[in-house]
Amino acid sequence: MSPMMVGVAVFFLAGAAAIALYIAFAPNTRAMDETFADLAVKMRVSLGALEGGEVTDDNLLRMMFRWAAKRVPPPDVDSPNGEKLQQTLAQAGFLKSSAPQTYQVIRVMLAAGCAFIGLIVGLILHSSASQPIVFAAGGAVVGIFVPSYILGRRARLRQAAISRQLSDVLDLLVVCVEAGLGLYEAIQIVGAESERHGQEIGTELNLVSAEISAGASLGQALRSLADRTAVEDIKPLAATLIQSEQLGAQISPALHASSDALRMRRRLRAEEMAQKATIKILFPLVLFVLPSMIAVIVGPAMIQVIRTLSGVG
Repeated sequence: MSPMMVGVAVFFLAGAAAIALYIAFAPNTRAMDETFADLAVKMRVSLGALEGGEVTDDNLLRMMFRWAAKRVPPPDVDSPNGEKLQQTLAQAGFLKSSAPQTYQVIRVMLAAGCAFIGLIVGLILHSSASQPIVFAAGGAVVGIFVPSYILGRRARLRQAAISRQLSDVLDLLVVCVEAGLGLYEAIQIVGAESERHGQEIGTELNLVSAEISAGASLGQALRSLADRTAVEDIKPLAATLIQSEQLGAQISPALHASSDALRMRRRLRAEEMAQKATIKILFPLVLFVLPSMIAVIVGPAMIQVIRTLSGVG
């Protein structure tokens, strides 16, 4: 097949995919959604599954997702891989109990979609009989590993954001405690304000206050916070507050000491990163800057040498 035909085929495939996405997500395409909703209602009525509840107005994508969720087996959360997946989802901010099942369904659907796209590309570029199978297998592998990479990256970014926001939150907690509030009330107020400003640590503090309201002790809620976020700076803070509560000591000096220690660790980490920068910048200099400088400096001399040698020969 000629390169022009391949380009035309890829163009039409991209256009079809764009049209399909537009139809699936556009808010003004209600006819297809209403048709599928009517069909779903008729099926539920025929099976006797409609019990006077309101019919939800779902689009095609949600219906496909629910259809896949019923057929994809959920991950085993009791296994080591399932526990690790649940911890990663919690670190990324997905705290619902249905998050592992949703992640599994997205992973399977993405693998199937990438495998189908790879098969189509392989059929278009068929230089051998096994090439479509290779493209399909490559697409399936990409669809399987891309969600894991995105989830891990989101978890790392969220942990970094919580670590950055922790020092400001500690200062607010100190102000609230010194103003006469208890630690639980201070956590409630600071958590609500932080979440209102879109900070990730506000959601975690609200979960801590919710666990305390449900009957858990402050120590248990802080341990859950440290395990859920897996941020290194929260673990010593939680240990300090738990020890202060158990010994009956004042919370404000403990928060002051934790805030000072946190700033010291952040300063040391910044200095460490600054020291590493001089080593890390060496590789781009050697690989990119140095060859360019050699070409600019030595290039004219080499051209003159070549011209001289060619004239002598």
